[in-house]
Amino acid sequence: MASRSRRECIALPYTPTKVCPGGRSPCDLARRAHHGAVRAVHWFRNDLRLEDNTALLAACAHAEEVVPLFVLDPYLLGGAGPSSTYSRLSRKRSNFLLESLADLAAALAERGVPLVLRAGKPEEEVARVLHETRADLLTFNRDDSPYARRRDARVFAAARKLGVKVGDYKDRVVFEHGELRTQAGGPFHVYTPFQRAWRAALQRQPLAQPARLRLGAAVPGLASLPLPPLAPDDGEPIARGGARAAQARLKRFAASALAAYAERRDLPGVDGTSLLSPHLRFGTVSVRDCIRAAGDGEGPRKWVDELIWREFYSALLAEYPRVLRGAFRREYDAVPWNDDEEGFAAWCAGRTGYPIVDAGMRQLLHTGWMHNRARMVVASFLVKDLLLDWRRGEAFFMQHLLDGEPANNNGGWQWAASTGTDAQPYFRIFSPMSQGERFDPAGAYVRRWLPELADVPDRWLHRPWQAPSPPRDYPPPIVDHAERRVIAVARFAAARDGRAAAQ
Repeated sequence: MASRSRRECIALPYTPTKVCPGGRSPCDLARRAHHGAVRAVHWFRNDLRLEDNTALLAACAHAEEVVPLFVLDPYLLGGAGPSSTYSRLSRKRSNFLLESLADLAAALAERGVPLVLRAGKPEEEVARVLHETRADLLTFNRDDSPYARRRDARVFAAARKLGVKVGDYKDRVVFEHGELRTQAGGPFHVYTPFQRAWRAALQRQPLAQPARLRLGAAVPGLASLPLPPLAPDDGEPIARGGARAAQARLKRFAASALAAYAERRDLPGVDGTSLLSPHLRFGTVSVRDCIRAAGDGEGPRKWVDELIWREFYSALLAEYPRVLRGAFRREYDAVPWNDDEEGFAAWCAGRTGYPIVDAGMRQLLHTGWMHNRARMVVASFLVKDLLLDWRRGEAFFMQHLLDGEPANNNGGWQWAASTGTDAQPYFRIFSPMSQGERFDPAGAYVRRWLPELADVPDRWLHRPWQAPSPPRDYPPPIVDHAERRVIAVARFAAARDGRAAAQ
């Protein structure tokens, strides 16, 4: 694939830099304006908003007519990949996407411009719309996941065949893969130095206020599919899709919970987090909007640190796409995993007998989201207690999470599994009892998701099997944590030493 510097055609602040082979430069497009309107197609992907949308602003800056396009990609919607264990899109995430598209379509309609919806392979559908509209320019925001890079290379090639200028832009993150490097010139493998470099770069390049969006006239006569209906769902999603919902949540969080975020973020039983991760995943809010809203103080600083983790994992995946198939630390690919389908089924259903684990899994199944502290605990339990391959948990999360996306999901799982860069050391294993007692001492979280434990006294809540009268409707622990901890440490140590011996 061509490097980014070669393939990007337009760079902010909307001045020409490079020209794609066979394409027209922005200056060429400006000259054409004297003879007819310049026409652009903006391809929406995970940037489902009008405001502070980098590539959309570029399209509007260079063209009098902009065609907004979204393509329903069967590969992403249906899990068509050869190694897919699960569908890539749960009902909840599919519905969140459709809600976001409906909100986007309504916002465009208010400006007199319809959203064009197509379904099929993006390289075919985007090329078809470029041909139908006789477009001069295609814009979209970059995505560094491995599939997105392959897909976008095919779209670039299709646009070049049509003689269409293409501009791809940085939008999902503040600093992209390659922008922040170590003193030796390589990628960061440890979060803290990355965070320091990120904050120093932001001081040198403060965020500017986004330009005002001015959409041009609509292009008539384009065929568009209707939005599919929402899928039936007996759960209750933690968030609804759409840019308007995202802005409302951001304002609420900034006004109420942000100041105390550092103290409350680890308590799953309280409303102490932003709940904006699904919106960041689908781009119904920009990360720049989030940072601008943060302000000063310990709470805002800690929240921005979490946004920096997101960029850290994004940069790692761009640098090392192999992590989607195996451990970043290759020696841990040698860890032997158990074959325990009953244990995996109990973990998926929230029936392991460990309350904090089961509460997290039931929250995920019901809402499409899980508190971050619970995510770490349930991931540690799958890997270190059940001794199951972390990739099974990663795939299950990817199926069910509203905010499921490759970089963060993989980074979080490899952190918990001790297989990633800058990960939890393999010998530090979360005790589900201690984690529950520390972060949910009064049981607000556990009792919310495990009603069968509602009457268990606080003393026994996170160890109900030790209660004088254990609850009848709740299972005993499926494994002994202390015994499994010893086995896990031994297996990881053997894998580490085997790798060292081979070297």
